[in-house]
Amino acid sequence: MSKKLISLILVLALVFSIALVGCQKDEPAPVGGEADDKQSANEEKPKEPENPALARGNVLTFGESSLDGLFNPIMGSNVYDGYINDLIFRGLASNNTAGDPTPMVAKDWKLSDDGKTYTFYLNEGIKFHDGEELTAEDIEFTYYTMADPDYTGPRWSAVADVVGAQEYRNGEVDSIEGIKIINDYTISFTVKDVNAAKFGAGDFGYGILPKHYYKFENFEDFTALNQKPMGCGPMKFVNYVVGQYVEMESFDDYFDGRAKLDGVIFKIVPDETKAAQIQAGEIDVAQLTADPKQVEIATKSNLATIHQQVGNGYNYASFNLRLDKFKDKRVRQALMYGLNRQKFIEVVYQGYARPCNTAVSPVSWAYTDNVNKYDFDPEKAKDLLKEAGWEDRDDDNWIENEDGEEFTIMWTTYTDVEWPQKLIAVAKENWKDIGIQLDCELMEFTAVDNKTRNERDFEMYNMGWSLSIDPDPTGIFDGASDVVGGYNCGGFHNDEAEQIIAEGKLEMDTEKRKKLYQRWAEIANEELPYLFLAYRDELFAINNRVKNLNITPYETWVYYINEVEVEY
Repeated sequence: MSKKLISLILVLALVFSIALVGCQKDEPAPVGGEADDKQSANEEKPKEPENPALARGNVLTFGESSLDGLFNPIMGSNVYDGYINDLIFRGLASNNTAGDPTPMVAKDWKLSDDGKTYTFYLNEGIKFHDGEELTAEDIEFTYYTMADPDYTGPRWSAVADVVGAQEYRNGEVDSIEGIKIINDYTISFTVKDVNAAKFGAGDFGYGILPKHYYKFENFEDFTALNQKPMGCGPMKFVNYVVGQYVEMESFDDYFDGRAKLDGVIFKIVPDETKAAQIQAGEIDVAQLTADPKQVEIATKSNLATIHQQVGNGYNYASFNLRLDKFKDKRVRQALMYGLNRQKFIEVVYQGYARPCNTAVSPVSWAYTDNVNKYDFDPEKAKDLLKEAGWEDRDDDNWIENEDGEEFTIMWTTYTDVEWPQKLIAVAKENWKDIGIQLDCELMEFTAVDNKTRNERDFEMYNMGWSLSIDPDPTGIFDGASDVVGGYNCGGFHNDEAEQIIAEGKLEMDTEKRKKLYQRWAEIANEELPYLFLAYRDELFAINNRVKNLNITPYETWVYYINEVEVEY
């Protein structure tokens, strides 16, 4: 499909009157005598389409609430940018729902007898969107970029265990010993230690960047292409209008065969209007806020059905553990006991979520329920705060430390969705009762991400995790991820937890790994690097014209885009 045709379809999708009722443009009134009028009256009027979405043609329109505009697989950090990256790019390998690795750019691989060297054999003839062929040099370039001293993205952990990567990142050497090009279609990675989580963590799943397009002298040159992506995936980037939409068209020469769709459009739709746009047929797919009212609105016209599943993730509020007031775990436990999470969940999710008490999802094979539930208990919270040296010393109902400093918290949050502000309202009320003053600062999601990961200038902030298949917490809670741009921006460090992370990677027996990660979950539950909030159900509203859209807790639908069809 041409770019002009996709652009026309996008315009049709965005114009309310056309998308809602499929009307044609007004025509001039008939000119003539009585006979002409009678003939006009007797003519059968064209029927309005039962499903207005059919008018959009062979293009899938996905409604999402926000985009960071980081359309680069090693720079993007949110789910929605991730959808776009996963359509434009493809990595060496992926995983199926059972957690087993599956081929992508690599047609096969082998692991050395000592379990430390991964050798990948690439499919020959894979083309990037500009027609250039993908080779091992592009694989090397992608992983070298993640180890570059100037790299500020969140994917350093994917290459951190490769022999020589740390020295390269430190500027001590000019090449990475553990990455070797064998020939144009063969490349190997040697890691320092056996890593049972290497595939499951997605370390070989990040999209491959074409070296000839992304090579850079200064890292600013590299990031300048964040909104001009090019990969080898099933969809080619066409256009991005900030705050409105991203437009893609199917890549005719995709190595796994051209998609059945002619294109995909990601339309920016506020959370509060997604259900209404689904109801009207203005968008084909959207992940809804877990709210019965939204479900009712989305399905009212009988144009859509709801796919519901327990998500492989959770919502959380992170502490800055570098601050003195949060260093004592009794304080963090008090804040957990002092927060009525159940009330928050009932108000916001209304049956579509349950309290979260640790960092492993219920859908994971490593999940354990043998942890402290932190039921709402303000009196216990007060006792813990007093043990930690915080009490009301001047009878003004606010607690102070020994130096007379009141306990105040500034909570940084974003305005893109509603639940954080509702949570903060509950926390402000609850924590006032235990003597803590809470205030918040509001900004867009991108600003929060920058303030926390890059500037690391915060006291508390909230976000949500969508987790990988493997329960290994590397990249989120390990010490190596406590770097500028890393996800351990709260600064969590625990010796036993670090030891378990290391042992979990070395252990190839799944049952033994399970016990290790369940112990890790117990540590997270006790130490509370986060206020663990809620395990969310995921609700996707899908127009009835959409067929073969595969959604699971472990895989995003974009990996199966070639199977998706729409009626039109």
